[in-house]
Formats: sequence, structure tokens, C-alpha cells
Amino acid sequence: MLRSSRPLRSSLALFMLVSIPALPAVAWDAEGWETSIELGASKTTGNTESTTANARFRSQHTSEEWRNRLRLDGHYHEEDDNTTGERYVGGYQLDRKLGEHDYLFGAARYERDRFSSYVYQGSLTTGYGRRLVDFERVKLDAEIGGGMRQYRERAEGDRDREPVARLAGNFRWDFSENARLTDELLILHGSDNTEIENILSLTADMTSRLALRTSFTVKHNTDVEPGTENTDTITDVSLVYRFH
Repeated sequence: MLRSSRPLRSSLALFMLVSIPALPAVAWDAEGWETSIELGASKTTGNTESTTANARFRSQHTSEEWRNRLRLDGHYHEEDDNTTGERYVGGYQLDRKLGEHDYLFGAARYERDRFSSYVYQGSLTTGYGRRLVDFERVKLDAEIGGGMRQYRERAEGDRDREPVARLAGNFRWDFSENARLTDELLILHGSDNTEIENILSLTADMTSRLALRTSFTVKHNTDVEPGTENTDTITDVSLVYRFH
């Protein structure tokens, strides 16, 4: 395993340089952003007392040549006054369109999970994407690429880094005018660890701005500490507010 973080910093600088030319075209056009805020919470009392809260932020801007996507996720769970779950994820992706169905992308992702084997995992990747299915109600995008990942294992405490391969897929099925099924898959494969995240969601619109969303998230790491589960799952029911 490699210890220095300089290559990751260099990659971050390169990623920012690639992104800067797109900013004048899209960043200041506030009307072009489509944004959603999602909130969910539950509380149980009696023999067992538990509290669960989750929040998601999604924002996307699409222009003739560029597409920007932002993601922020937070999940918290407490049971009998003990915190048993706490996870935060942030991400940004910039796509440069090559045509109707093809694009190049650069993506940054950071995850911090208090109860996983890793204090944090952050990655910078770039590659090629294509829309494989483009029907009126069904869309499917696939991406392939690579980059670098930096992480800190909870047991050892040292920062490490490694090259990773990236595979991703985004599926959307609008099976009615007011309901849709989506699935987001991300795989970051490295020699030390492979991260897999899949988010399956069902969304039902109540108004033009409000929706109810049920999601099932699966997070898997192939390399974990002894006594730690490789796979975590989160089931959420949330209220979504959309604005643009």
C-alpha cells in the first residue's frame, strides 16, 4: 500500500483545472439547476427507544455541452441512547457531452462512516459514459473509468492510497406519469478493497413539487476488520421537495 497523498492532491488539482472552463457556462445560470431536498425521520419509544434521521440533497444542471451533478447524503441512527449508525457521503460529477449519447466524466466522491472499517474513503476518477437505453420512459446510463482512492483504515490509522477502476450505472423507469423506479450502482475496485454501493428507489409524486420516496441502499466493502460485516443496508422512507 502507498502512503503519500501527493498524487491524489495532484489529481484533485487537475480535476479542478478541467472543471473550471465549464463554470462560466453553467455555474452562474441558477435557473438551469434542478434540485431536490429529501428528509426522513422516525422515533420508537417503549421497550426500545430509537431515532432514525436521513437527509439527501441532489442537484443537476444540464447545458448543451456540459452536465453538473451534486450529491450530499446523511444518515443517523440511535438506539437506547447509543449511536449505532452515522454515515455521510458527498459527490460531484462533471460530464462533457460528446454527442447525443456519449460523454466524458470526472467525478469526486467522499464518504465518512463512523461504524465502518474506514474512517473515510475519497476518490477522484475520470472516464467514459454512454446512454445505452434511451426510450421515453426507460433510461440506462453506463460508465467506465479509473482514478485514485485515498482512505484511512480505522484499525491502523494511517492514510493509504491506491489506483481504482470505476464502473457505474444509472437506471430510470417512469412506469406512470407520477411514479418512477431508479437504481444507482457504483463499483470502485482496487487491489486493497472494492467498494460497491447500490441505491434502489421508488418515488411517487403527490404534487408537482412534493413526492414520497422509499429507498433501499446496499453498501459493501470486500476488505473489513475482523468482526465487522462486509455489507450494510439502509431502508428509508422520505419526503422529497423539488425546485428549479
